[in-house]
Amino acid sequence: MFGRSFQVARVAGIGIEIHPSWLLILALVSYTLADGWFPQQYNSWSTEAYWAVGIAAALLLFVTVLIHELAHAFVAIRRGLPVPKITLFIFGGVSQMAKQPRSAGEEFQIAAAGPATSVVIAILTGAAAWLLRGTNEKADGILWYLASVNLLLGLFNIVPGFPLDGGRVLRSIAWKRTGSFRRATRVAGGVGELVGYGLMMLGIFLLLGGFVFDGVWFLFIGWFLLGAARGETQNMQLEAILARVTARDVMHTDLPTVRPGDSIQQVVDDHMIGRGERALMVANDGVVLGMVDVHNVHGVPRDSWPHTPVQAVMTPREQVVTVTAGTKALDVLMLLAGKRVEQVPVLEEGCMIGLITRRELLDRVHLAEELAPDPGDAPEPQSTIDRTA
Repeated sequence: MFGRSFQVARVAGIGIEIHPSWLLILALVSYTLADGWFPQQYNSWSTEAYWAVGIAAALLLFVTVLIHELAHAFVAIRRGLPVPKITLFIFGGVSQMAKQPRSAGEEFQIAAAGPATSVVIAILTGAAAWLLRGTNEKADGILWYLASVNLLLGLFNIVPGFPLDGGRVLRSIAWKRTGSFRRATRVAGGVGELVGYGLMMLGIFLLLGGFVFDGVWFLFIGWFLLGAARGETQNMQLEAILARVTARDVMHTDLPTVRPGDSIQQVVDDHMIGRGERALMVANDGVVLGMVDVHNVHGVPRDSWPHTPVQAVMTPREQVVTVTAGTKALDVLMLLAGKRVEQVPVLEEGCMIGLITRRELLDRVHLAEELAPDPGDAPEPQSTIDRTA
């Protein structure tokens, strides 16, 4: 959504990134504060003062959100779990960890660190506002705003809406009680979906009551949590299933090949339609020259198929996305999704030894979900996302 994030700083080796959607919410919060919040509290300021204080308060709010995320990150790092980056976006912050917590206790500590930090910030800024009351009205206004919003942020994040912090605390408790990471993820994900639906219903009621902005915002947050809860549950299931499987385990070695001079019509009739193959290697005397797939064929007018050789439309070998035989199957699936390709060749010592298609890989995942037992310990996934709305 809105493009890719860009890095603006590094803190203790953690990359701090800003998503373009953060600029939108920063502008919206600044406008709300300058046009509504501060004029309602203080009626003697100039327009310029309202805007200056509003922008300053909005920026400081996101500084506290960053501190919230850094609290997660520092606890994770102390437990031996690397955190490559933190991203600020429209719903707050995202801390990306390289691995899942290895125990329910670790997850509880990491998840609880964020809301606890927000509450501490609320107490400190509230105390500062009380001590400085009457000395500087604008500083007083900013501090009270930060105290109230961080208190709300801390309270909101203990709501058991996975993947909010409260949802991760809930998962840690379910994990401890059941001994099953996957079962705990399903429980937390189910509760997270209920919370998402509840927030969307609240948004509808607010809209009907005439509170348009609040209603739209709660609808948006509920929709986000609903999708995030479903996505986290699906990701954990994939990680549990594919954690110990490599590209070698899921590839097929009967590589369909065609000659570079074969016409597109011949390839479509004999292989794509005739055998259901979506991608084929283009080889000459055993030397792989490239790959031709359905997308290559779509770019050629149908009446040109009979006299257009596949060599003219194929993707050259040096441009073909490939993986090595030892690549984890989960990484292969993420690569297929990230590159938006349907298949990927498998290399060993520079030679193509197999092919993995997205459809076949997902079919294996679905079969494994039906047949695999529910492991009691946590898998070793590649990454996890902690969100703060």
